[in-house]
Amino acid sequence: MSLIQELHQIGAENVKEAFVDFLEQYLNPAFGSMSKRDIDILLFMKLQDLGLIQHNPELYEIVSSLKVTRAKARNLLYEAKMRTTTVEELDNELKNILKSPVFLKENDKISLEIGNPLLIDHLRDKLKKLKHITDGSFSPELVKLTIGAYAALFESMLNEKSKDTIRKALIQCGAIEEPTLKGILTNVFKSLAGKFLGKMGDEIVAGTSEYFSAIMEEDIRLIQQLFPRLLQSDDSEPSN
Repeated sequence: MSLIQELHQIGAENVKEAFVDFLEQYLNPAFGSMSKRDIDILLFMKLQDLGLIQHNPELYEIVSSLKVTRAKARNLLYEAKMRTTTVEELDNELKNILKSPVFLKENDKISLEIGNPLLIDHLRDKLKKLKHITDGSFSPELVKLTIGAYAALFESMLNEKSKDTIRKALIQCGAIEEPTLKGILTNVFKSLAGKFLGKMGDEIVAGTSEYFSAIMEEDIRLIQQLFPRLLQSDDSEPSN
């Protein structure tokens, strides 16, 4: 179904409201003063408000619906997100993505697939402040991190008051004792990578989200259930 066909199915009052809002912004400060770029972005946001394009779409949805290039789709989404998303919302979105990484055999890396281009910039800014970098050379939506960089980012997203409790819980489960939670997480994530990559024998391994979720959600009971079997038989070396 085309965008126009979908538009015909939307209630007239909703379309009227979106058009009035568009016109109010287009006429400010005067008719014709808005640049084509800003008109495109505003129209895109109205399509989102009407439900014709999702607020968190796959890029292909934008490409196929609007008949634009992937680069144009990324730019529209970036600009719309920049105008409507708070830092807190970006942090919450990042936390959810960090719960479901993919282990790669390639140089012991972790991969994150992120469709929101603004979130990628948000992530890279956080990593830069943590003195780490990302590898996005393969695909703009696929971010590759070393396990150490991932652990540093993961640790930075946890509640400061809960870090010591999580650290002690992981040590009780068999994690190698380190002075910082970041060091412990690095070892724990290496253990996860080793166990699951070895078990699956694949170049790429997902399906470990319950482990990451337990830590990110600061669920001590679930940590105590999941991690002993993983860690108490682990003989990995301490992190550097």
